[in-house]
This record gives sequence, structure tokens and C-alpha cells, in this order.
Amino acid sequence: MGSFNFTIPRFERPIQDILTRMPRAFKEQAEKGFTVLADVGQQHYAEILQAVLVGLESKKAPLEELEKSLKLSINDLSSLFAASMLTVPILGEGGSAEEFINSAVKVGVIPQSLVPKIQPFVDTVVAQRAQIGRAIRRAALPAQVLPYISNAEIVVDLRMAFEEQAVVEAVPVAIVHIDTDANGQEIWFQGSKQQMQQLKNDIEEAIKQMEAAAAWSRREPKA
Repeated sequence: MGSFNFTIPRFERPIQDILTRMPRAFKEQAEKGFTVLADVGQQHYAEILQAVLVGLESKKAPLEELEKSLKLSINDLSSLFAASMLTVPILGEGGSAEEFINSAVKVGVIPQSLVPKIQPFVDTVVAQRAQIGRAIRRAALPAQVLPYISNAEIVVDLRMAFEEQAVVEAVPVAIVHIDTDANGQEIWFQGSKQQMQQLKNDIEEAIKQMEAAAAWSRREPKA
């Protein structure tokens, strides 16, 4: 699924002010998403919340698993995710369910007729605010100070050596593009199979170290 960079700053601003300042395209997609959400059973709310939290951390919409369980089209899933991405971060930072719904109705994001069907989802988000707020803070920490990876693409090229009109050698080369959330801060590079294997090993080692660091941070303090 595609990447996204839309974030919702709270900064103690009223919810209605945040909703009013939303990018138009995102607002229109979220409005469609609330219509989809109104028909989603409450048994799927936990999956939706988890997808939002994963999305906030990865900067991508993790819709594959939701597609399997919700049986929705990609367009409906994308709209549903937009509505969820609007609701969860805002209410994870504060504000009441009533304030959010009243503000969303005023700015035209949620039709008044759908409020009874949307209310249970909003109430679920508020009930889990402590866990959501912690997850949002943890997701925000890695993106501080330096540019943050927002998308990565890899394609494989086949480089050929010629002698006159005959191909005498062919070698695969990986072309890598890494984009970040900062304007103009992107990286392009190419690598051989051996270099990509070494990069893979280095990344796997870094992941193991990150897992060890996360486990260390959760340890019980000594008495």
C-alpha cells in the first residue's frame, strides 16, 4: 500500500479547529470513510485501531490484513483508514467523544444521520486512550530531529556488457530509492547482489539490537 505523511498536531487546539484545517482531499476521503465505518461491526474495532497504530509508526497504510477480515474494496478500505487516522490520533491526545462528534458534524465530516453508528467506535477509542496515547508517543519518537524514512523502493536492473553486437556478460543490480518526510531529502543508490546481501545482514543485525534495546527498556528496576 502507498505511504502517507499526513499527521494531526494537537497542540491544545480545539478539535473543531483541527478538523477545519485538514487538507481538503484528506477531509473528503475521511468523510467517505465514516460512511464505510458506520457499517463495520464492532468486533473489527480492535483490528482497525491496531492498523492505525502500525500506520502511524510505519508511515504506510497496512490494509492487507484488514482487507482479509473486512472484505471491503481497496477504495473503501483506504477511505475507512483515512477516517480512522483522523479519529484515533486526535482522541488519543485528548478531548471527549461528544466534542469530537459535534465538531465533525459541524465541519461536515460526519453526517448527523450516521452519528449513532459512529458513536461506538469513538467511544472505543476514548476508552483505550491511555494505550493509544502511549503508542502514538512511541511512534513519534523515532521521527524526531532527523529526516524519517517515509517510503523505500527497490527494483532490479540487468546490466549487460557488449562486444560489438554480442552480449558477453550480464549482472543483476539493485536500484534503491529511499524517501524521507523532509523536502528534498532522499537517497538513490545501486548495489550488487553481494552488497545487497551485506546490507540485509546489517539490517537484520540492527533489528536484533533494537529488539534487545526495547527489551532492556522494559526491564523491571532493581530494588
